[in-house]
Amino acid sequence: MSAGEPADSGGGAGDRDAQITTLINLAETLKRKLARLELKLNELAARIPAETQTEEEDPAAPAAWVWFIPPAAAENDPGGDEDPRFTVGNFVAWYNVTFVGVDGGRARPIPPCWPQHPGLAMEIAALAYTWRAANIGPAATERDAQQWLHQWRPGFADRLARDWVHPDCLDSDHRDEQAVRANRFELAAQIADEPTPEP
Repeated sequence: MSAGEPADSGGGAGDRDAQITTLINLAETLKRKLARLELKLNELAARIPAETQTEEEDPAAPAAWVWFIPPAAAENDPGGDEDPRFTVGNFVAWYNVTFVGVDGGRARPIPPCWPQHPGLAMEIAALAYTWRAANIGPAATERDAQQWLHQWRPGFADRLARDWVHPDCLDSDHRDEQAVRANRFELAAQIADEPTPEP
């Protein structure tokens, strides 16, 4: 007999049937114990006052450290008609009111021509959604919020004036220096509006 083979007890089929019966009895005993435990848990849950029971957290609720009303977002109403452009556009307005610093500081307002600058539009979208991830819903953490404030926002403020737009744009006098590109939402709308070829 090799080490991997079970020892033959010599009982044959009768021994196997006895083992199966024993396993069935054990399973039924465990089932009864689990039913009693479930009953006990339900009794204990019924004793907890309703005001102390936690409800499911709102995925659109701001975290405790969010001092001002956050910008409206498409994600607040998943069944709505809004798309990420709504989220990003509202974030831009909110950012300009909330995070623009003193005159001469690095934190300049995001210019109204931001959608006409592809790199800037991409960065603003990432900035808006990282802010939401760090500050909105049950997964938001203080550490992520602080990282956003300490890393993402200052880096963005620096790149806004240095890399993405002409100084005229920062003074609300847009200057075309890049080719304007349609975003994926505009392209989808264009494709949807095209007439279908007739057979």
